Amino acid sequence: MSDTEQDESKSLITAAKDTVLSPFYLAVSKPARRTYIGTALFFFAALFLLGTAISAYVLFYYAYIPARGFSRPIHLQFDAGQPPYGTVSLSKELVSGQPYDVKVILHMPHTKSNREAGNFMLDLQLVAPSTTSTSGVLGNIASLEKFSVLAHERRPAILTYYSPALDHVHKALQLPWYLTGIRQEAEVLDVDMMEGVEFNKGWRNIPTSARLEIQSDMKMQVYSASLVIKTRFQGLRYIMYKHRVASFVIFTGAFWTVEVISCFLAWLILSLLISSRKEESPGPKRERPGGAERTIKEEEDERDSEGLSDTSRTFPTFSGQQPLRYSSPRIKEEEAGETVPPDHPPGEADDEDEDEDDDFLLDEPPRHYDDSGLGTSMESSAGRRDALRRRRSGPFAGSNE
Repeated sequence: MSDTEQDESKSLITAAKDTVLSPFYLAVSKPARRTYIGTALFFFAALFLLGTAISAYVLFYYAYIPARGFSRPIHLQFDAGQPPYGTVSLSKELVSGQPYDVKVILHMPHTKSNREAGNFMLDLQLVAPSTTSTSGVLGNIASLEKFSVLAHERRPAILTYYSPALDHVHKALQLPWYLTGIRQEAEVLDVDMMEGVEFNKGWRNIPTSARLEIQSDMKMQVYSASLVIKTRFQGLRYIMYKHRVASFVIFTGAFWTVEVISCFLAWLILSLLISSRKEESPGPKRERPGGAERTIKEEEDERDSEGLSDTSRTFPTFSGQQPLRYSSPRIKEEEAGETVPPDHPPGEADDEDEDEDDDFLLDEPPRHYDDSGLGTSMESSAGRRDALRRRRSGPFAGSNE
């Protein structure tokens, strides 16, 4: 195989290798690495902002959506000469601007007095907060005059009526349950007291306690009583409560988008400020004492060296003396660095020196240079004229003519 074929095979292998490895080279190139780093930073920043958006939505949900409802037991008081009554604390679970449905649940036995009482009234009052405790003061309706009643409602209630025959049949059918204690001869009354009650803004307009009174001409027997308050969601609260997943996705995405846009604008503004400061502020100056004088001196030396010619010069002397030669230091350094063999033998050089003594010609370059100062005085000019005169009147003058 010849060298040409080997070179061609090597070039083909190299080309194939470059073709195969070109994607790898692109993948590890400097722009690609910058892209990887930027993508990783953006990814982690997006994850961090997403976590922040989720936390913000969760906090907003629990702060904006009140409790769906709550129940409070009412401990009735049976004082002599007064109808049964009871008070309950509502703590701080109610909020302003939110409609509520309020109802009372009574667990009453089927006693003779309760059946004979027929209809009886339930009186419910929601009381504003006060500096004194309401549990010991709310004894009757008259004592509520010095408290601010925010909501007041009275509703009737009655036990379910059964005829004597039907009552006996019902008891006979329920007798096994009564004997085992699974059921009792009692009834639960669910009485709606308030619908859509809403409170104004301000902590003094939010009730913190409630008072229930059972009003009847007959003596009433009650197993237990409780107050139930349910929230009636409307508008955005209804959407967020009924459609929790969709609300979570939409609001979290909105929070995340706002965070990303805000961070991008902040990064853009900071980058513009930093770049403008770099352009306005010059580089650091290093000043040394006497630096200006040193710079001026160096400029003068450069000007002097630029004005002098590098060409070697020969200046005239008296007859019988060696000619005066001047060479620049730069030419001497180059000659010291390299040894150039003479173009002519020594004998011819001596003959040329004798001819130069007889006939001297000063060749100056056409370009104007500043003289170095050697041979430019009045004495050197006068000596040059005398030398020329002696050569013209010398013994070789007639032969030259």
